[in-house]
Amino acid sequence: MRHMHDLPQTRDLAAFVAVVEDGGFAEAGRRLGVAPSTLSRTVTRLERMLGVTLLRRSTRMIELTPEGRELLQAAQDIVARTEGLFDLATGSRAPRGPLRINAPVSFMLHVLGPRLAEFHAAYPKVEVTLDMTDRMVDLIDSHADVAIRFGTLSDSDMLRRHLGVTSWHLVAAPAYLAAQGLPGRPEDLARLEQVRFTAPDHINQLRFRGLSQPVTVPAAAYAENGEAVRSLVLGGMGVARFSEFMVAEDLASGRLVELFAGKLDVPPLDITALFLTRTSGLRRLAVFLDWLEEVLAPGPPAP
Repeated sequence: MRHMHDLPQTRDLAAFVAVVEDGGFAEAGRRLGVAPSTLSRTVTRLERMLGVTLLRRSTRMIELTPEGRELLQAAQDIVARTEGLFDLATGSRAPRGPLRINAPVSFMLHVLGPRLAEFHAAYPKVEVTLDMTDRMVDLIDSHADVAIRFGTLSDSDMLRRHLGVTSWHLVAAPAYLAAQGLPGRPEDLARLEQVRFTAPDHINQLRFRGLSQPVTVPAAAYAENGEAVRSLVLGGMGVARFSEFMVAEDLASGRLVELFAGKLDVPPLDITALFLTRTSGLRRLAVFLDWLEEVLAPGPPAP
């Protein structure tokens, strides 16, 4: 067993984690109120103790070495668990500290954006940073504590938690349907036009219960972002298929009309949180995921 003085100090690991998560010594120094040179010396001391290079440094950026990437997840877990022990020892029950959330643009605009004030009111000491991207991200490279993603996910070493599901809806603008005529059967959609997602293509497929083949609708336009597709549909360019959270308010207000409700033959879309640090050691992540699962929980059925 190693002597205590041969083991890395938690504060050194915390400095290393902060530099990586903030993207540099200057950024971490500003957040922590510590001189960048002090953080640099701390990381150097940690590298010397471990006998490996953790970061490649340049004047513009830092980059994790393979050894640094391997250490980061363990260091994050140690720091998070230490914070949890401190809270327990001091009797503090309120989670605190930075929480970086990565999520698709549409989820941020329609779910997190309108509701995050509730989380802030409940946990004012949790400092939330939001990053929006529709592509899969590397949690280490993006400095994210948690990423929210949809659909079937590939196997990975990341921890995950299923948060809920969202259903699909085929919609169009009332003015568009007034001009083109309301389709009476799914097959009648072929005389309309569809606003399509550039990718993934399966979102554009319109399968209905009772039909052996999908209905093909001519393309009016393509867009790679869900909000762009939604904007085009609201403007009367055609029909499109959306997840419920993207168009729930549009349907309730009458800005959009649903076509063939309940007849789409498409499984609901899974909503999953991906993260690297166990929530038992990072209370601010644990309470955020608990809160988000409540937000996504289905409401009581309509009378």
